[in-house]
Amino acid sequence: MALWCIEGKAQKGKTKDPVTVNILPYNKKARFNKKFPVKYKIQFINNLKDPQEGTLVYTVFDNANQEILENSLDVRVNAKKTLVSNFEIPIVKEGNYTIKMRIELTNFNSNFDGSFAYIGPPRKSKDRKPEIAQEPIVNTPPLNWSKDNLSGVAGRQSLSADEIKDAPVTEEPESEEEEGEMIIKLKPYKKDGVFYDGEKIKYSVSIANKYKVRQDGTFTAIVQTELGETVSSTQVKLKIAKKGQKNFQIEIPKPPKEGVYNLRAATNTSTYDDTALYAFGYNISKIKTPYYLPPDFEEYWQTAMSDLAKVDPQYKISRDDEHSTKYHDVYRVDMKGIDDFPFYGYLSIPKLKGKYPVIIGFGGYKKEVMPLLFDEFISFSVNVRGIDKKYEKEFNPDNIEQIMLKAEDKDAYVYKGIYLDCIRAVEFVYAHGHMGMDLNRVLAFGGSQGATMGLVTAALMPDKINAVIASNPVFADWKNSFAVGKNKRELSFPSDAIVRYLKDNPDFTEEQMLETFNYFDLQNFMPKVKCPVLYAVGLQDEFIAPGSAIAAYNKLPFDALSKSELFIFPDLGHEIPVYHNSFIGIWFNEKAVSKKKR
Repeated sequence: MALWCIEGKAQKGKTKDPVTVNILPYNKKARFNKKFPVKYKIQFINNLKDPQEGTLVYTVFDNANQEILENSLDVRVNAKKTLVSNFEIPIVKEGNYTIKMRIELTNFNSNFDGSFAYIGPPRKSKDRKPEIAQEPIVNTPPLNWSKDNLSGVAGRQSLSADEIKDAPVTEEPESEEEEGEMIIKLKPYKKDGVFYDGEKIKYSVSIANKYKVRQDGTFTAIVQTELGETVSSTQVKLKIAKKGQKNFQIEIPKPPKEGVYNLRAATNTSTYDDTALYAFGYNISKIKTPYYLPPDFEEYWQTAMSDLAKVDPQYKISRDDEHSTKYHDVYRVDMKGIDDFPFYGYLSIPKLKGKYPVIIGFGGYKKEVMPLLFDEFISFSVNVRGIDKKYEKEFNPDNIEQIMLKAEDKDAYVYKGIYLDCIRAVEFVYAHGHMGMDLNRVLAFGGSQGATMGLVTAALMPDKINAVIASNPVFADWKNSFAVGKNKRELSFPSDAIVRYLKDNPDFTEEQMLETFNYFDLQNFMPKVKCPVLYAVGLQDEFIAPGSAIAAYNKLPFDALSKSELFIFPDLGHEIPVYHNSFIGIWFNEKAVSKKKR
């Protein structure tokens, strides 16, 4: 699902609540038809210093209170930002409906109830008056919470329109047609937005004028490097009749060198002014970044692996009845890693007897990975140190942002333990082949931090992993990626966390930080990965400079690179499209067929 992540500003002149959510129907009377489909506007105001992540789930009931539709949307709101977006509900049958929404964010949980009517095709006014409550869906009062209680559930409320006259979301007009809008669509000539020497960098542009007046102005395509340096600008004059449309093509001048480039599409007309961000890649197979390899990098990790081998893993396998099913036995596996620190995972085994390939899954940043149930695989979902809340005080007593935990000391830095936990998890698999595991067919996969951990594990244990599925890996080429991140107009994670930490700890410099990070930089591990890799990158990823992620992929050794595949998604950030999951499934099956050579 698309991840909403729209930057904005918090309100001024009002008391700032920690997290506020406002929802309004696009039509103020909550009456929709074929011309104006069921549509809602939602606003999330995050005044906290931490991003808010979670989901919005909505359920629609008909007049007989029968559930007819349920859907969910992923949400991410950056720290100190406001997210605003619209979403449509696919209702095409006339009638009165009730809608119930459940929003669960990091520090905000709440329910919203409301009603709307769908009256079919536009008809004469005397024929379109279904009985329906006129109150729109609105915001519940902000939660009252403290640092000791960062979550709660607000009660269900239904406020009248008068009670929300001061709500920060401005009511929409009776219909879109009265106010008008401009609909701009840009599409690269190549679906993946990647161009090479000998190819023209072209986009098709479609601009629809929904206003009742003619629009005069310009469309400008501004190309910038990831660091924000402008390299070219292409402008087209616009004259679009009222309710008219203009279609044209633009050709972007070739950039001076290979890389990932941002394209700022600015539309400025008589009554409309907006800029949208796109991205494309140019000669990406040639993207190279310098290695910042510590001279003792090899020795450091050899010593770390030796130290891990001296720690008794103390494996404890307990059946998990809650997650076991009719067809799968699920076990919780507790073990100990470096410094005798505990962590755990979920082992899921099909009940049908036989030997199964093994999929080892690693989670994102501070995210728990739950049991994964496959009919044709054994899965091991690994939750490294820092996930189990039971050991939170021992793990991070001062509540420091994890990425900066003990960054002053490479031997104590948190990711040394995290990476070694991944190693221990693979060791567990190889120590328990008798549980139906085919140890000739072991794969690793993950997204975000999990993708990085899978690749690092394959690098440190090259004879143990058949293939790695890595979606949106992070922590690659820290020097360049952090330079890109802190150069943005609005900082996002992890750059914002690093900047805050360096500001609060002036005796610890950026140079010292990078000296530590270099021991854990993904690009320094990539030349050691010997297996095929399915690698995915979104060219608008806010958590890592996409050029850095691609440069890391290019550092795979030739034998691995020739068997690997790189997928680029020009319109996405830190995510993959739903259809890519199907390809991941194909890779699981194809790569599990090939056994490792002993």
